[in-house]
This record gives sequence, structure tokens and C-alpha cells, in this order.
Amino acid sequence: MHIDILDLSTWDEGMWERMRWLRENDPVHWDEKNELWVLSRYAEVLHVSKNPQLFCSGEGVRPNMPAKLSIVDMDEPRHGQLRKLVNRGFSPRMVAKLEEYFRRLTTHYVGLVAEKGACDFVADVSVPLPLHLIAEMIGIDPKDREKFHHWSDTMIYSDGRYDDQTVMMKAASAFGEYWEYLENIIADRQRCPREDLVSILVHARDEGLLGVTQSRPDDDLAERLGSEEFANMAHDELRMFLVTLLIAGNETTRNAITGGISALIENPTERQKLMDDPGLIPTAAEEVFRYVSPVLNFARTATADTTLRGKRITKGQQVLMLYPSANRDAEVFDAPDAFRVDRDPNPHLAFGIGNHFCLGANLARMELRVALGEILRRMPDMEYTDGPPKISLSPLVRSFVSMPVRFTPEMRPTKVAAS
Repeated sequence: MHIDILDLSTWDEGMWERMRWLRENDPVHWDEKNELWVLSRYAEVLHVSKNPQLFCSGEGVRPNMPAKLSIVDMDEPRHGQLRKLVNRGFSPRMVAKLEEYFRRLTTHYVGLVAEKGACDFVADVSVPLPLHLIAEMIGIDPKDREKFHHWSDTMIYSDGRYDDQTVMMKAASAFGEYWEYLENIIADRQRCPREDLVSILVHARDEGLLGVTQSRPDDDLAERLGSEEFANMAHDELRMFLVTLLIAGNETTRNAITGGISALIENPTERQKLMDDPGLIPTAAEEVFRYVSPVLNFARTATADTTLRGKRITKGQQVLMLYPSANRDAEVFDAPDAFRVDRDPNPHLAFGIGNHFCLGANLARMELRVALGEILRRMPDMEYTDGPPKISLSPLVRSFVSMPVRFTPEMRPTKVAAS
């Protein structure tokens, strides 16, 4: 079977069969057109992810992408230094605080449609929930959140469309607008720090913890470069992380929520299990991440000659890890194509593994858990209106763009007249 792994059409609904073919026939597949190795089995994805000295991220994690993505494209020790700082914004205490806000968001947006009996689930529920949470973390003014949505969608849409000048110009424009917008956010946090992620990172930058080169940390780097140049490096590094956060924190969770509800609609017996036992929701959330696998792939670069399943990988060649394929590997998962809300254990790789394990995994888990609970409680019999959801083809994120649904309208509580 000929597979051009970076062609948009490769990621249509036929992708599951293509990945199955790769797993069964050529699990370490040389894609001659794109000059990279495609890894479709769990064992190789795990091996590459857990050996960053042999398979580095610093040469870029998106094949053919003209720019890098901040922390996800970094190697040690710089990656670990930044990660330690950013983790302060994702501590259990911070996630608990964000959960209170997210519960209010979910109650609000589900409430806007619950009485109507129909909605486009993507536009009305799954888009605003993670969008507003990440916007809150970054400090986006509520009146600007539609622009925030536009910037995110426009940038993610460009992945795999690097030869389309119109698409790339729009993406560059969105990037530039967001980049300038962040200037005001950062300045505000310098003047008035808050208890949020951006304030933590601004403080880290001002302490000289951001802006160090990836090679070797050096305490007198700022003095050698000159304070102004050092500050500019730090400023750009901070803003680039916030660009990555916009895309990674918004797009992926949005699609996990939509994909999860889609899976429940298509598997009513599993949905009934959740309704009968809401205590299964955390376990079900893990199965959603495995089954949907919103992030489709990331690349690594071999730093030395090596072998994978007998195939010789030479220094400098890229390997592309297919997370949805690894998550349906029959060597690891029983009945891997089945959606089971009580699947346990579930060692999925939807968040990656190793030193680049997703920073926002606990946040994403919280969001999906809260969303599933509220949606099942208030719209338990949801079904498609016009067939399965519509998907925008992308080699990076499985992106749901529309999912019209109908359900029994929620009854508004009757007011009791005063006697």
C-alpha cells in the first residue's frame, strides 16, 4: 500500500485502515516521498519517546514545518528547565482552582443549549469550553475571545499546507496579531502580577530563568550578551510558549470532548454504563483519549545510527510517531477498535510519554471529566442530526468542525407561586 503520511487525504476516515495495514505489514515504514520513517506500533513509539538522547526533539517535531514550536522542540537540559518552571502553572492547586472556573463555564454553555433540544455540539459546547479556559489562563480580555478563537484555528489549519501561500499568509497574519496582543498581556503582568501561569512565566523571565540558550545553562550569560539582548531573547521565548499554549491547550481538548461525545453516541451501551455508574467517568475519559487520540503524530530525529525492528535508521533521519495507531495496537490493547468506558488498565500514549509528556495532561483530564459529567446529566440521549461529525483534514490534530445533534430538551424548573 502506498501511503504519503503527510498528505491531507491520508487523515480522512480511511486513516484507521491505513494505520492497521502499517501495523500488520510494515510497522517501521520508510516514506520515500517525505524522507522519514513512520512508526505505527506501540513498542517503537514508546522506545523513541523514552530515549531522547537517541531521538531528539531539537531538530523539530513537525516534518517540513518552517518554524519551531517552543518547548516541544527543545532538548535537554533547556527543555527540563523550562518544563520545571511551567509546571508551576499546572500544579494540583492551580488545576483545582481552574476546575472551579471550568465547572461554571460548562454549566453556562450546556445551559444555553439544554432547553433547545438541538445544537451544533462543536460550535456551541466543545469550542467555547477549552477556549475560554486557556484564554483565562493567558489573560485574554473576554471581548477579544472570538479573535483568540480565530488565531488558534487559523494557525492550526496551516499544518501540512505549507505550499498553500494563501493559507500560510493567513496563518502568519494570525500569528503576528496574537504575538502583538501578548505584548500587552506580559506588560500587565509585570505591573500587576496575578496568581496565574503568565505571571509565573513573566516572573521567571525577569529573574533570568527564561531566555537561556538550549546548549548549556550559563549563570553569566546575561552579562556576556548584554542585558537588553538577553531581555529580548527572554521576551520572545515567553511569547512563543504562549503561542504553543494557545494551540496545544485549546485545539486538542476541544477535539477530545467532541470525539468523546461522538463515541458515546455511536456506542449507546457504553453510554448507558456511564449513566448507570457516573463513578466510571474518569476511566471513560482515559478511554476517550485513547480512542480519539486528538494529536495524530510528532517527529523525532535520530542522533546516531540505530535500528528499529531490523530497519536501519541513520543519523539525521526523522521518525514520525503515529499516536492513534499505537493506541490501537493489538499487542497492547484487547479489542483495540472497541470503545469501552471501563477499560482498565489503559496505558495509552495520547499525551505522549517520557520527558515530553504533555504538560497539560492533568488539565485536559479535568476538562473532559467535568464536561462528560455535565453533558450526560443534562443531555443524556444525544444523537446525530445529520450523520457523523464533519472533520477538517490535518496531519497534526483530528479536528472536528461540526456535529449537529438533537436530544430531549431539558425542562426548566417550574416556579412555585407564593401563597
